[in-house]
Amino acid sequence: MDERWNTTSALESHGPSITAKSMILTIILLALCVGQIIFAAVVIFGMNGWNQPAKGMLLSGLGVAFAVQMFAMAIFVPNFAAKAGAKKANGDVDQLLGVYLVKTVIAGAFLEGSGFLNLVAFMVEHNKWSLAPVAAGIFFILTLIPTPTRIAAWVDEVRRTSTE
Repeated sequence: MDERWNTTSALESHGPSITAKSMILTIILLALCVGQIIFAAVVIFGMNGWNQPAKGMLLSGLGVAFAVQMFAMAIFVPNFAAKAGAKKANGDVDQLLGVYLVKTVIAGAFLEGSGFLNLVAFMVEHNKWSLAPVAAGIFFILTLIPTPTRIAAWVDEVRRTSTE
């Protein structure tokens, strides 16, 4: 039977699978944050980067410019990937759960890459403002952590809009 015509919510019909995906995504997204936090601690405290005088701005400026681009890509690219995946899934809840996982990891990866570049810029040039994109990226990665209800609502919305 084509699941697009099923009126039960995804959470009702696939609750354990959604909960599992939620836990997997939580672990992945927290790992993306913790890696940056540990590297930041090494750079700031272990290498005494906070107390060093700033020298240069080239890498720091490039890091901030890169962060702006990555934040934009973290918004738009996962949505394009989700639309393509949702079309291919054709309403199948299990496939849509995989699409949600992939789109969320893509967004988190863009933000993590931006964070690490800015941490390297701080390590080299010691501009404290280079840490702002890192903090913003970590914050936005944390906002991506889903609940089972949030995943189910996304799946239900995709299934509903694919029938229109």
